[in-house]
Amino acid sequence: MPLTSYCKKCARDVPVGERCPHCGSKLPANTVRLAWCVDHTPLKDWMSWNAVMRVAIPVLVLALLIVVALEGVTGGAAGVEALFREGLTLSLLGVSVLGLAVLLLLFILQGDDILDCVVDSKGFHVQQYLPEPTPLKLLARLKSPTLMSRVSADNPMLLLSQREIAWKDIARVQLWPEKTLLLLYAPVWWLRLAVPCTPFTWEDALNLVSDKLGRKKAVDLPKQLVAPPKPKAPKPVKARQMTIEDIPPVQEETAERPEDFVPLMDVLQEIRDAERSEEA
Repeated sequence: MPLTSYCKKCARDVPVGERCPHCGSKLPANTVRLAWCVDHTPLKDWMSWNAVMRVAIPVLVLALLIVVALEGVTGGAAGVEALFREGLTLSLLGVSVLGLAVLLLLFILQGDDILDCVVDSKGFHVQQYLPEPTPLKLLARLKSPTLMSRVSADNPMLLLSQREIAWKDIARVQLWPEKTLLLLYAPVWWLRLAVPCTPFTWEDALNLVSDKLGRKKAVDLPKQLVAPPKPKAPKPVKARQMTIEDIPPVQEETAERPEDFVPLMDVLQEIRDAERSEEA
């Protein structure tokens, strides 16, 4: 039951409907939410590698430009040529390989974690939990080993991070159907959150995105998420005030019909006949 409504009175998720099946409270439309959990392995997740490299590569390129610019100022073109001839390119390649090796080792030491994902009326929420944490796993994730104090027999999983993005902040959405992955950008050029779905929640997640963002022209969306415009309600017909021009003219008869004319003498004769019949 991934798609549910949250009942505030019962403080739990219930099937989607107009009222809570347990307490009978009304369930507004904004209480509908989609929740699921996925197992996450940083070593096998391209987005984990991407999160590091999209920061490390610009820094490496910037450092190269600074070194070349300084050498060009002090030694001119000959100095820059000598710089590359002496092995600057090989040095940068060696640094890159060493950085990838260190990153690979860190991902191996980190182990698996669990992502708790929720989509509701406010936006996307992703919480990262580490089951069976150890000081080594925390160090590999650049976390302090003192966080082990939060682990107990009743709470064996450690909350590592909590990331979220509001609907109003999303500027671009991309889909990776093969990985059932939602990529959310804010602003357009910066990947803010990668949300992994399950095959059972993929369609529901797309429907929620389409309902919330499908009619916003400012958001860059795939064609399948663009919602049709809402049908316009027919405008009420205003009652027009009748004017004198709307009253049809009265047509007067120009001649009397013969069958409608009765002579006065005939009328008097009928009255006299009626009186005589009463006296008789």
